[in-house]
Amino acid sequence: MKIAITGGTGFVGKAVTKSLLLKGGDIRILSRSAGKNDNALRIKVDYENEESIRQAIDGCDAVIHLAATLFARTSDSYFKANANTATKLARAANKAKIKKIVYISSLAAGGPSCVDGPDRTEDMPDNPVSNYGKSKLAAEKELKEFNGHLTILRPPIVYGPKDAGFSKIAEWVKKGLMVVPGSIDTKFSFIYLSDLAKCIEQALYCDLPDKEKYYVCDSHTYKWGDFIEKMAQAMKVPRPKMISLPSSLLYAAGFVYEMVSLISSADPVLNRDKAREASAGKWTCLPHKWEKTCGEYKWTNLEDGLKMTFKEEK
Repeated sequence: MKIAITGGTGFVGKAVTKSLLLKGGDIRILSRSAGKNDNALRIKVDYENEESIRQAIDGCDAVIHLAATLFARTSDSYFKANANTATKLARAANKAKIKKIVYISSLAAGGPSCVDGPDRTEDMPDNPVSNYGKSKLAAEKELKEFNGHLTILRPPIVYGPKDAGFSKIAEWVKKGLMVVPGSIDTKFSFIYLSDLAKCIEQALYCDLPDKEKYYVCDSHTYKWGDFIEKMAQAMKVPRPKMISLPSSLLYAAGFVYEMVSLISSADPVLNRDKAREASAGKWTCLPHKWEKTCGEYKWTNLEDGLKMTFKEEK
């Protein structure tokens, strides 16, 4: 199978590319620059140009769509990078007669659940609270215009070795101080990098129902304070002091980061959009639909995943 991967040079993309190459896949990475990546051809593409995308994916059987903007300053920037790109990809894929698209969306497209409510499942109404989540949900809707087979995966927090965002949290843990957005008792779902790569492979090679969405994650949920404690244990450092930050101060900090990033012309590592997500409720979901469709699955639990993360980073 000839497979094109958007975002193939990113954190998840590299893992998926490596895994598929080991299985003998013919991989083509779509990137903003040409070259070679892990024995895969890297083709330069302009995501704002439908014809550029069509030429890049021409001759492929399937597309794994990973490219996305996680941090931006405005709603327009999120929708331009995520939803508009999905529109052009769907049109380009129709013209190129692509057979299958696997889209890596996000739990943010579904939204959080109430602190005392049930974990999110696919039959619950979508209620994204951030511009990022709204743009990812819009992208899902645009990709449903694709004439071929579409599978949508919605992972929560993805973690693993050499992730930039995860490394920043680890730095604070090492310093012995962790600012907590909200309560240390707020629950989250996680998925280990290799587990997500495996789910993407299954979506690619298995005969799944068309135009369906799936939450994919460790079947257990974890309090933020427990997550930080497990990270400290995996790093073999003392548990850091945790200071809860009210949502108003977190929102203000996001605004400051946005202004600094505007001056430096860099994407903000924190913004008001992420502050909204952090104070919205619990971010948990259940993988039951995926497990029922694809069979029994052994997820990597958080403790084991963190141990492997920091073992590989040494």
